[in-house]
Amino acid sequence: MSTAPGSAAAGADDARLVPIYRRVLTLLGIGTVLGALTELAMLRHWQGPAQLVPWAVLAVLLLGAVAWLVQRTTGTARTVRVAAVVSVLGSAYGVYEHVLANLRAGPLDPRYAGVWDSMSAAAQLWAASSGGVGPSPVLVPGTMGLAGVLLWLAVLRWRGGGE
Repeated sequence: MSTAPGSAAAGADDARLVPIYRRVLTLLGIGTVLGALTELAMLRHWQGPAQLVPWAVLAVLLLGAVAWLVQRTTGTARTVRVAAVVSVLGSAYGVYEHVLANLRAGPLDPRYAGVWDSMSAAAQLWAASSGGVGPSPVLVPGTMGLAGVLLWLAVLRWRGGGE
């Protein structure tokens, strides 16, 4: 703790900024969720039960974030925390599944069919991760994880009370 003159005033300023940062992080998280939902809709990501999972996770995350934005309570904070963790874990699994699907599509892609087997594992992974090969976009599940992190940060260390 600093003993410099004015450090108490700086601490008070910091304390006043925390609710603003929480609101900004919440709004960024909500915007990211809405962007991910829009992308899922544009990709028509509803072709089976497994493709409905991100819709459900994002819906719970969105509802929790809106509830947290409207009224900060222990219940809304807990909902956002749990949904955020599920979102990040689901995101990691989604990225893995999308990259794996793209890797499987590599030998079938006309651009890579003749060279796929001779490519290094790193080159194959890069092509599958960067959108060079395969039908599965990797950025969409990554966006779901970003939304979870933003909303988790919005409720970080919130204990209830006056902010």
